[in-house]
Amino acid sequence: MKLKKLCAILLASSMVLSLAACGGSGSEPKQDTAAEDTKEPEDANTDTADAAEEESGEDTAGDEAGADASGETGSSEENYYGGLVPLDDADDPITYTFFVRDPGVVPADNNPVIQKITELTGVTIKFEFLVGDLDQKLGVMIAGGDYPDVIFAGDAGSKLRDAGAFIPLEEEIPKYPNLNAMYGNVLKYLTQADGHVYDMEIYGTFQNDVTEVAPPFECALGFYIQKAVLEEAGYPEVKTVDDYFKIIEDYMANHPEIDGVKTTGFEILADGWRNWALLNPVQNLLGAGNDGAVFVNQDTLETSFFQISDDAHAFYQKLNEEYQKGVIEAETFTQNYDQYISKITTGAVLGFYDQNWNFQSAQDLLKADGKFERTYVAVPITNPGVKDGYLDKSNGIPSGTNGVGITVNCENPDRLLRFFDWLCQREVQDYLQWGEEGTDWVYSADGGKELTPERRAIVRDTARKRDETGLTLWNYCPKWQGIYTSDGMPCGTGESPDEYLASQSDYDKSFLEGYGIKYPAEMFSDPIVRAAYYPVWALTLEDGSPAAVANTKITDVTMKFYPRLILAKDEAEYESIWNDFLKEFNTIDLESYQTEIDSQIAQKMAK
Repeated sequence: MKLKKLCAILLASSMVLSLAACGGSGSEPKQDTAAEDTKEPEDANTDTADAAEEESGEDTAGDEAGADASGETGSSEENYYGGLVPLDDADDPITYTFFVRDPGVVPADNNPVIQKITELTGVTIKFEFLVGDLDQKLGVMIAGGDYPDVIFAGDAGSKLRDAGAFIPLEEEIPKYPNLNAMYGNVLKYLTQADGHVYDMEIYGTFQNDVTEVAPPFECALGFYIQKAVLEEAGYPEVKTVDDYFKIIEDYMANHPEIDGVKTTGFEILADGWRNWALLNPVQNLLGAGNDGAVFVNQDTLETSFFQISDDAHAFYQKLNEEYQKGVIEAETFTQNYDQYISKITTGAVLGFYDQNWNFQSAQDLLKADGKFERTYVAVPITNPGVKDGYLDKSNGIPSGTNGVGITVNCENPDRLLRFFDWLCQREVQDYLQWGEEGTDWVYSADGGKELTPERRAIVRDTARKRDETGLTLWNYCPKWQGIYTSDGMPCGTGESPDEYLASQSDYDKSFLEGYGIKYPAEMFSDPIVRAAYYPVWALTLEDGSPAAVANTKITDVTMKFYPRLILAKDEAEYESIWNDFLKEFNTIDLESYQTEIDSQIAQKMAK
C-alpha cells in the first residue's frame, strides 16, 4: 500500500477496519520500519511513495504484513490501519500524566492528530505544563512523593533522580526495537553515576544507524537583530559588539517609533531559568559554544571562570554604556517571559541575545502578521580577532540530562514504553510532523518535502499548531531528528532545505540576496563537532554537594551583580560594583566546583 494512501486512511477517522490480534501482549517487541535495515531508493525523482514502501520492507501490493512495535504480526491487509498496526491493546484505554518543565498550554481535546494517535494506541497523554517556579514545583513533588507518570524536567531532573523519582531504564530500552535503535549505541552516555539510566533524551541526533545530523540553515543562539536594521544599514558584516550596537543606535535615531510603539534597542531576558541572555554572552565572545558556567579551552580542556574575566568587565561595561544611551531600559530586568515575548511581537524590539526556540512563538506571530522585515537573524559577534563558534555539529552524544523519565508512580511502564516505541515508527513520525501527503505536504521538484501553504499557515499560528497538529506530542516524546540515512529525507520540517526555502517570503529572499547567501547560517564559521564532554551545563552535580552549592552561588551572585553593573549611573559606580562583585564571587567555593567539572570532563572524554 502506498504511503500516500496510508496517510489518507490514517486521517479518515470514520473508517472502521477489522483488527486481528496475533500473539500475546507479553511477547518481546520486534523490529519495525524505523529501525530496519532499509533500502535506498534507486531514483529520488521516481514515485517516492513506492520508494518509501521499499524502504519499510513492505510488499507494495499489501499481500504481506510487517511487524508492529508491540511484537504483533498481521496475516492480511485488514490488519493495517492507515499503514500502521495498532497496538494490540488499543481497545483498552489508559491515561498517563506527563509534567513538562516549560510553561505552555495543553492541546485542545479535539486535536485531530492526537485523537487519532489515541485511537490507534489506546493511550491518552494528559499534559501538565509549568505554572510558577520550577524548583518549587519539583520540591513539592519530591516532598510528597506525588509524581506524575512521566516528567520532562531538563537539567533540573537531577533533583528527581537524587530523590529516587525515576525507574531505571537500562534493561528496558533494549526490549523495544525503535527505542533501542535510537538509544542503544549511547546508553553509556545516558548512564548516571549509580550505574543506571533514568531518562530518554528527546532533543538531538544521536549515534545510531537510522539518522544523521542535518546541516543548519540558521544559527540557533546568539545576538539577534531585526532584519530591517541590517537592510537599512546596507547589509553590513557585523562582527563585534561595537558593530552590533552602532547599527542599532543608528536605526533607533531614525525610527524612534515602529508602528506607533516606542522602539526598544536591546532586550535582556533574565526570568528564572531563562537567564542565559544575561549570563552567557561572554563565552560566545570568546569563541565558545553554549557550554556552561566555565570556559573550557578546547585545546587543553582547562577550565576558567569567564564571569570575572577582563572580557566580562568590558562586555557589561558596554551594556552599561548602551543603558546610558537609552538603548537598554531598566524594566528589561523585571519583565517575565510572557512580557518579553509580547514585547518582541510588537515588532519594535531591534535586538536581543537568545536561543531561537525560546522566541520562536514571537517570530511566528510576526510572520503571520506579514511583518517579515521585523523578524530576526543572528550575527556572528565575537571579540576582535576571535573566530566565532556559535554553530554546533552534533557529536552524537546525548547530554544525559535532557530527557523524559518514567516515575516510580507509573503503574504500567511497559505499556508506556511500547507507546513511545510505536511513536518512533517512521510513518508515525511523519504523521506527527508533516501531516497528510497532498493536504499538508508535497514532494518538491527536487524530490524533497515541503509543506503546503495551508499547513505552513497553521504551523505559524501558535494556537492552531498546538490544537491541529501533533507537534506538542512529538516535541516531548522520544523522536527521530536529522536526516534519514536510508533515503536522505528530512525527519521534520526544520531539517528540510526544500521547506526552508519554500517558506521564505519575498522579503526574506531579498534579504538573503542582499548578503549573497542561501541560508543565514552562511554568515557564520563552519559548524564545530564538539568534544565528548560538551556541554558543561549538562554535567550532573549531586544535590547538596559542595560543587552543586558552588554552582548555585555562581548563578546567584552573577544574577545579583550583572543587572547592577548594567544600570550603574556612571563609570565610577560601575567600577565600585565590579570590585564588590569580584569580592563576593571569590568567596564561593570555586575550587570544589572546578575540580568536579574537571573530573567529569575527563570521565566523559575517556568513554
